[in-house]
Amino acid sequence: MKEFRVIRFISIGLLSLLFTTMSWADDDDNDLAIDEVEGPLSVMVLGSGGPIATASGRASAGYLVFVEGEPRILMDVGGGTYQRVAKSGVNLRSLDTILLSHLHIDHTGDLSAVVKTIYFHNNLAGTARRSPIHIYGPAANGVPFPGTSVAQYPATSTYAHDHYAMPHGVERYLNIFATAISGGASEFAYQPHDLNSIVANAVVEEVVRTDDGVLIESIAVDHGPVPAVAFRISYRGHSIVYSGDTKSTGPNMQTIARKADLLIYDTAITDTLPPNPVFHALHTSPTRIGEVAAAAKVKKLVLSHITPVTEPRLDLVKQVIRQNYSSEIKAAEDLKVFNLGDDDYRRDRRK
Repeated sequence: MKEFRVIRFISIGLLSLLFTTMSWADDDDNDLAIDEVEGPLSVMVLGSGGPIATASGRASAGYLVFVEGEPRILMDVGGGTYQRVAKSGVNLRSLDTILLSHLHIDHTGDLSAVVKTIYFHNNLAGTARRSPIHIYGPAANGVPFPGTSVAQYPATSTYAHDHYAMPHGVERYLNIFATAISGGASEFAYQPHDLNSIVANAVVEEVVRTDDGVLIESIAVDHGPVPAVAFRISYRGHSIVYSGDTKSTGPNMQTIARKADLLIYDTAITDTLPPNPVFHALHTSPTRIGEVAAAAKVKKLVLSHITPVTEPRLDLVKQVIRQNYSSEIKAAEDLKVFNLGDDDYRRDRRK
Protein backbone atom coordinates (compact mmCIF):
# COMPACT_ATOMS: atom_id res chain seq x y z
CA MET A 1 0.00 0.00 0.00
CA LYS A 2 2.87 2.30 0.89
CA GLU A 3 4.56 1.53 -2.43
CA PHE A 4 1.32 2.36 -4.25
CA ARG A 5 1.12 5.76 -2.51
CA VAL A 6 4.75 6.49 -3.43
CA ILE A 7 4.13 5.59 -7.08
CA ARG A 8 0.93 7.67 -7.09
CA PHE A 9 2.81 10.63 -5.56
CA ILE A 10 5.57 10.38 -8.17
CA SER A 11 2.99 10.10 -10.96
CA ILE A 12 1.11 13.18 -9.78
CA GLY A 13 4.40 15.05 -9.53
CA LEU A 14 5.39 14.09 -13.07
CA LEU A 15 1.97 15.13 -14.39
CA SER A 16 2.22 18.46 -12.59
CA LEU A 17 5.66 19.03 -14.08
CA LEU A 18 4.33 18.14 -17.53
CA PHE A 19 1.41 20.56 -17.34
CA THR A 20 3.64 23.27 -15.88
CA THR A 21 6.07 22.78 -18.77
CA MET A 22 3.18 22.96 -21.22
CA SER A 23 2.00 26.20 -19.60
CA TRP A 24 5.47 27.72 -19.89
CA ALA A 25 5.56 26.74 -23.55
CA ASP A 26 2.20 28.40 -24.10
CA ASP A 27 3.42 31.57 -22.35
CA ASP A 28 6.52 31.71 -24.52
CA ASP A 29 4.71 30.96 -27.77
CA ASN A 30 1.21 32.41 -27.55
CA ASP A 31 1.17 33.95 -31.02
CA LEU A 32 -0.91 31.22 -32.65
CA ALA A 33 -2.36 31.62 -36.11
CA ILE A 34 -5.80 30.58 -34.85
CA ASP A 35 -5.83 33.72 -32.69
CA GLU A 36 -5.72 35.84 -35.86
CA VAL A 37 -8.99 34.40 -37.22
CA GLU A 38 -12.05 36.61 -36.88
CA GLY A 39 -15.12 37.73 -38.79
CA PRO A 40 -17.51 35.83 -41.02
CA LEU A 41 -15.04 34.39 -43.56
CA SER A 42 -11.30 33.79 -43.23
CA VAL A 43 -8.56 31.78 -44.90
CA MET A 44 -5.38 30.54 -43.23
CA VAL A 45 -2.43 29.68 -45.45
CA LEU A 46 -1.16 26.26 -44.41
CA GLY A 47 1.18 25.88 -47.36
CA SER A 48 2.38 28.63 -49.70
CA GLY A 49 5.05 26.64 -51.54
CA GLY A 50 5.31 24.37 -54.53
CA PRO A 51 6.52 20.81 -55.09
CA ILE A 52 10.17 21.38 -54.14
CA ALA A 53 11.59 21.12 -50.61
CA THR A 54 13.66 24.26 -50.01
CA ALA A 55 15.51 25.89 -47.14
CA SER A 56 12.83 28.58 -46.90
CA GLY A 57 10.64 25.86 -45.37
CA ARG A 58 7.37 26.59 -47.16
CA ALA A 59 4.87 23.73 -47.00
CA SER A 60 3.18 22.67 -50.22
CA ALA A 61 -0.28 23.91 -51.12
CA GLY A 62 -2.93 24.08 -48.40
CA TYR A 63 -5.56 26.66 -47.39
CA LEU A 64 -7.96 26.35 -44.44
CA VAL A 65 -11.22 28.30 -44.67
CA PHE A 66 -13.08 29.43 -41.55
CA VAL A 67 -16.76 30.36 -41.37
CA GLU A 68 -17.67 32.43 -38.32
CA GLY A 69 -14.35 31.39 -36.81
CA GLU A 70 -14.87 27.64 -37.29
CA PRO A 71 -12.60 25.62 -39.63
CA ARG A 72 -15.00 24.22 -42.21
CA ILE A 73 -13.22 23.76 -45.55
CA LEU A 74 -9.70 22.65 -46.51
CA MET A 75 -8.48 23.50 -50.03
CA ASP A 76 -5.62 21.17 -50.97
CA VAL A 77 -3.47 19.38 -48.45
CA GLY A 78 0.10 19.18 -49.74
CA GLY A 79 3.18 17.99 -47.89
CA GLY A 80 3.82 19.99 -44.70
CA THR A 81 0.22 21.13 -44.20
CA TYR A 82 -0.19 18.58 -41.39
CA GLN A 83 2.63 20.25 -39.48
CA ARG A 84 1.16 23.69 -40.11
CA VAL A 85 -2.20 22.54 -38.73
CA ALA A 86 -0.40 21.42 -35.59
CA LYS A 87 1.48 24.72 -35.23
CA SER A 88 -1.60 26.85 -35.96
CA GLY A 89 -3.48 25.77 -32.85
CA VAL A 90 -6.55 24.82 -34.92
CA ASN A 91 -8.82 21.96 -33.85
CA LEU A 92 -10.20 20.16 -36.90
CA ARG A 93 -12.93 18.09 -35.26
CA SER A 94 -15.72 19.90 -37.17
CA LEU A 95 -13.98 19.93 -40.58
CA ASP A 96 -16.18 18.14 -43.08
CA THR A 97 -15.14 19.36 -46.56
CA ILE A 98 -11.85 18.84 -48.39
CA LEU A 99 -11.43 20.37 -51.85
CA LEU A 100 -8.66 19.02 -54.07
CA SER A 101 -7.75 21.21 -57.04
CA HIS A 102 -5.92 18.30 -58.70
CA LEU A 103 -4.15 15.10 -57.78
CA HIS A 104 -0.48 16.12 -57.85
CA ILE A 105 1.40 15.05 -54.72
CA ASP A 106 2.21 18.61 -53.65
CA HIS A 107 -1.56 19.16 -53.33
CA THR A 108 -2.58 15.84 -51.78
CA GLY A 109 0.44 14.48 -49.90
CA ASP A 110 -0.84 15.05 -46.34
CA LEU A 111 -4.46 14.08 -47.00
CA SER A 112 -4.48 10.92 -44.89
CA ALA A 113 -2.50 12.50 -42.05
CA VAL A 114 -5.06 15.31 -41.80
CA VAL A 115 -8.00 12.90 -42.09
CA LYS A 116 -6.59 10.86 -39.22
CA THR A 117 -6.08 14.02 -37.16
CA ILE A 118 -9.78 14.91 -37.57
CA TYR A 119 -10.66 11.71 -35.71
CA PHE A 120 -7.99 12.26 -33.07
CA HIS A 121 -9.26 15.81 -32.49
CA ASN A 122 -12.79 14.49 -32.02
CA ASN A 123 -11.54 11.86 -29.62
CA LEU A 124 -9.54 14.35 -27.54
CA ALA A 125 -12.58 16.64 -27.40
CA GLY A 126 -14.77 13.77 -26.21
CA THR A 127 -17.03 13.95 -29.26
CA ALA A 128 -18.21 11.13 -31.49
CA ARG A 129 -17.60 11.53 -35.22
CA ARG A 130 -19.98 9.69 -37.53
CA SER A 131 -20.67 12.29 -40.20
CA PRO A 132 -18.62 11.77 -43.39
CA ILE A 133 -15.67 13.79 -44.60
CA HIS A 134 -16.60 14.97 -48.10
CA ILE A 135 -13.72 14.97 -50.60
CA TYR A 136 -14.30 16.95 -53.82
CA GLY A 137 -11.95 17.04 -56.78
CA PRO A 138 -11.70 16.68 -60.55
CA ALA A 139 -13.13 13.81 -62.53
CA ALA A 140 -10.79 11.93 -64.84
CA ASN A 141 -10.29 13.54 -68.25
CA GLY A 142 -9.13 10.40 -70.05
CA VAL A 143 -5.78 11.77 -71.25
CA PRO A 144 -3.55 8.68 -71.66
CA PHE A 145 0.14 8.13 -71.23
CA PRO A 146 1.78 8.57 -74.64
CA GLY A 147 1.53 5.43 -76.72
CA THR A 148 -0.84 3.69 -74.31
CA SER A 149 -4.53 3.58 -73.41
CA VAL A 150 -3.80 4.02 -69.69
CA ALA A 151 -5.16 7.28 -68.25
CA GLN A 152 -2.55 9.49 -66.60
CA TYR A 153 -4.86 10.45 -63.70
CA PRO A 154 -7.77 8.74 -61.94
CA ALA A 155 -10.99 10.41 -60.88
CA THR A 156 -11.00 11.84 -57.36
CA SER A 157 -13.48 9.16 -56.31
CA THR A 158 -11.12 6.43 -57.49
CA TYR A 159 -8.23 8.11 -55.70
CA ALA A 160 -10.19 8.24 -52.42
CA HIS A 161 -11.48 4.69 -52.67
CA ASP A 162 -7.99 3.38 -53.45
CA HIS A 163 -6.90 4.91 -50.14
CA TYR A 164 -9.77 4.17 -47.78
CA ALA A 165 -12.31 1.68 -49.12
CA MET A 166 -12.77 -1.80 -47.73
CA PRO A 167 -11.44 -4.34 -48.52
CA HIS A 168 -8.58 -3.16 -50.77
CA GLY A 169 -7.79 0.47 -49.86
CA VAL A 170 -4.15 0.91 -48.90
CA GLU A 171 -5.20 2.83 -45.76
CA ARG A 172 -8.31 0.78 -45.02
CA TYR A 173 -7.14 0.40 -41.41
CA LEU A 174 -8.77 3.79 -40.74
CA ASN A 175 -12.12 1.99 -40.82
CA ILE A 176 -11.24 0.19 -37.58
CA PHE A 177 -8.91 2.85 -36.18
CA ALA A 178 -11.60 5.53 -35.78
CA THR A 179 -13.86 3.12 -33.93
CA ALA A 180 -11.09 1.67 -31.77
CA ILE A 181 -9.73 4.96 -30.41
CA SER A 182 -13.22 6.18 -29.51
CA GLY A 183 -14.40 3.03 -27.77
CA GLY A 184 -16.96 2.48 -30.52
CA ALA A 185 -18.39 6.01 -30.45
CA SER A 186 -16.95 7.19 -33.79
CA GLU A 187 -17.19 5.66 -37.22
CA PHE A 188 -14.89 6.34 -40.16
CA ALA A 189 -16.84 7.70 -43.12
CA TYR A 190 -15.88 9.54 -46.28
CA GLN A 191 -17.73 10.50 -49.45
CA PRO A 192 -15.82 11.41 -52.64
CA HIS A 193 -17.32 13.60 -55.36
CA ASP A 194 -16.06 14.10 -58.92
CA LEU A 195 -16.25 17.56 -60.50
CA ASN A 196 -16.14 18.44 -64.18
CA SER A 197 -12.54 18.70 -65.39
CA ILE A 198 -13.11 19.35 -69.10
CA VAL A 199 -11.88 22.88 -69.73
CA ALA A 200 -13.57 23.64 -73.07
CA ASN A 201 -16.95 25.33 -72.57
CA ALA A 202 -16.76 24.84 -68.80
CA VAL A 203 -19.06 26.93 -66.64
CA VAL A 204 -19.10 27.70 -62.93
CA GLU A 205 -20.89 24.86 -61.16
CA GLU A 206 -22.38 24.69 -57.69
CA VAL A 207 -20.55 22.16 -55.50
CA VAL A 208 -22.13 22.70 -52.08
CA ARG A 209 -24.74 25.06 -50.63
CA THR A 210 -25.15 24.70 -46.87
CA ASP A 211 -28.12 25.59 -44.71
CA ASP A 212 -26.18 28.43 -43.09
CA GLY A 213 -25.38 30.09 -46.41
CA VAL A 214 -21.93 28.82 -47.44
CA LEU A 215 -21.63 28.38 -51.21
CA ILE A 216 -18.80 26.42 -52.84
CA GLU A 217 -18.41 26.58 -56.62
CA SER A 218 -15.90 25.16 -59.10
CA ILE A 219 -14.80 25.44 -62.70
CA ALA A 220 -12.42 23.33 -64.77
CA VAL A 221 -9.08 25.04 -65.48
CA ASP A 222 -6.19 24.38 -67.84
CA HIS A 223 -3.30 22.51 -66.17
CA GLY A 224 -2.04 20.80 -69.31
CA PRO A 225 -3.02 17.12 -69.33
CA VAL A 226 -3.85 17.21 -65.62
CA PRO A 227 -7.55 17.25 -64.61
CA ALA A 228 -7.84 20.40 -62.49
CA VAL A 229 -10.43 22.75 -61.02
CA ALA A 230 -10.49 26.16 -59.37
CA PHE A 231 -12.76 26.88 -56.39
CA ARG A 232 -14.81 29.81 -55.10
CA ILE A 233 -16.15 29.97 -51.54
CA SER A 234 -18.77 32.60 -50.73
CA TYR A 235 -20.45 33.56 -47.48
CA ARG A 236 -22.42 36.65 -46.39
CA GLY A 237 -21.39 38.63 -49.46
CA HIS A 238 -17.68 37.78 -49.23
CA SER A 239 -15.71 35.45 -51.46
CA ILE A 240 -12.39 33.59 -51.69
CA VAL A 241 -11.18 32.16 -55.01
CA TYR A 242 -8.37 29.63 -55.31
CA SER A 243 -6.81 28.92 -58.70
CA GLY A 244 -5.06 25.66 -57.85
CA ASP A 245 -2.40 25.12 -60.53
CA THR A 246 -3.31 26.41 -63.96
CA LYS A 247 -1.94 28.02 -67.08
CA SER A 248 -5.05 30.24 -67.05
CA THR A 249 -5.76 30.06 -70.76
CA GLY A 250 -9.24 31.09 -71.84
CA PRO A 251 -11.86 32.83 -69.69
CA ASN A 252 -12.36 30.24 -66.94
CA MET A 253 -10.28 31.80 -64.17
CA GLN A 254 -11.63 35.25 -64.93
CA THR A 255 -15.17 33.89 -64.81
CA ILE A 256 -14.92 32.22 -61.41
CA ALA A 257 -12.87 35.08 -59.89
CA ARG A 258 -15.28 37.86 -60.88
CA LYS A 259 -15.32 40.54 -58.14
CA ALA A 260 -13.83 38.20 -55.55
CA ASP A 261 -12.58 39.72 -52.32
CA LEU A 262 -9.50 37.50 -52.35
CA LEU A 263 -7.88 35.61 -55.23
CA ILE A 264 -5.16 33.08 -54.34
CA TYR A 265 -3.08 32.47 -57.47
CA ASP A 266 -0.53 29.95 -58.75
CA THR A 267 2.80 31.84 -58.86
CA ALA A 268 5.26 29.14 -59.89
CA ILE A 269 7.00 30.81 -62.86
CA THR A 270 8.04 34.16 -64.25
CA ASP A 271 7.24 35.21 -67.80
CA THR A 272 10.52 33.67 -68.99
CA LEU A 273 11.81 31.36 -66.22
CA PRO A 274 12.35 28.48 -65.99
CA PRO A 275 13.31 28.05 -69.68
CA ASN A 276 11.35 24.81 -69.89
CA PRO A 277 8.15 24.59 -71.97
CA VAL A 278 6.65 22.00 -69.60
CA PHE A 279 6.37 24.48 -66.73
CA HIS A 280 4.90 27.18 -68.94
CA ALA A 281 2.33 24.69 -70.22
CA LEU A 282 1.18 24.08 -66.64
CA HIS A 283 1.41 27.38 -64.75
CA THR A 284 0.44 31.05 -65.04
CA SER A 285 2.89 33.79 -65.97
CA PRO A 286 2.84 37.02 -63.91
CA THR A 287 1.60 38.92 -66.97
CA ARG A 288 -1.37 36.59 -67.25
CA ILE A 289 -2.06 36.75 -63.50
CA GLY A 290 -2.33 40.53 -63.79
CA GLU A 291 -4.62 40.30 -66.81
CA VAL A 292 -7.00 37.87 -65.10
CA ALA A 293 -7.08 39.72 -61.77
CA ALA A 294 -7.73 43.04 -63.49
CA ALA A 295 -10.43 41.70 -65.80
CA ALA A 296 -12.13 39.94 -62.88
CA LYS A 297 -11.90 43.11 -60.74
CA VAL A 298 -10.73 41.23 -57.66
CA LYS A 299 -10.11 43.30 -54.53
CA LYS A 300 -6.94 41.59 -53.34
CA LEU A 301 -4.47 39.19 -54.95
CA VAL A 302 -2.45 36.65 -52.97
CA LEU A 303 0.56 35.04 -54.66
CA SER A 304 1.01 31.42 -53.63
CA HIS A 305 2.50 28.13 -54.87
CA ILE A 306 5.78 30.02 -54.66
CA THR A 307 8.79 28.13 -56.02
CA PRO A 308 12.59 28.57 -56.05
CA VAL A 309 12.07 30.37 -59.39
CA THR A 310 9.68 33.00 -58.03
CA GLU A 311 10.67 33.30 -54.37
CA PRO A 312 13.83 35.39 -54.97
CA ARG A 313 12.01 37.38 -57.66
CA LEU A 314 8.73 38.26 -55.92
CA ASP A 315 9.33 42.00 -56.28
CA LEU A 316 9.82 41.55 -60.02
CA VAL A 317 6.74 39.31 -60.23
CA LYS A 318 4.66 42.00 -58.51
CA GLN A 319 6.01 44.68 -60.87
CA VAL A 320 4.96 42.64 -63.89
CA ILE A 321 1.51 41.97 -62.42
CA ARG A 322 1.05 45.69 -61.70
CA GLN A 323 1.38 46.46 -65.39
CA ASN A 324 -2.22 45.23 -65.60
CA TYR A 325 -3.54 45.05 -62.02
CA SER A 326 -3.45 48.04 -59.67
CA SER A 327 -5.10 46.72 -56.48
CA GLU A 328 -3.38 45.17 -53.47
CA ILE A 329 -0.94 42.27 -53.93
CA LYS A 330 0.39 40.10 -51.09
CA ALA A 331 2.84 37.22 -51.14
CA ALA A 332 1.48 34.29 -49.14
CA GLU A 333 3.32 33.01 -46.10
CA ASP A 334 2.62 29.83 -44.18
CA LEU A 335 0.20 30.50 -41.29
CA LYS A 336 -0.75 33.94 -42.59
CA VAL A 337 -4.45 34.69 -42.03
CA PHE A 338 -6.70 36.78 -44.26
CA ASN A 339 -10.00 37.88 -42.74
CA LEU A 340 -12.94 39.03 -44.83
CA GLY A 341 -15.70 40.99 -43.13
CA ASP A 342 -17.17 44.37 -42.42
CA ASP A 343 -13.70 45.70 -41.65
CA ASP A 344 -11.73 43.69 -44.20
CA TYR A 345 -8.21 42.61 -43.34
CA ARG A 346 -7.97 44.67 -40.14
CA ARG A 347 -6.44 41.63 -38.48
CA ASP A 348 -3.93 41.04 -41.26
CA ARG A 349 -0.96 41.65 -38.99
CA ARG A 350 1.38 38.97 -40.31
CA LYS A 351 3.32 41.13 -42.76
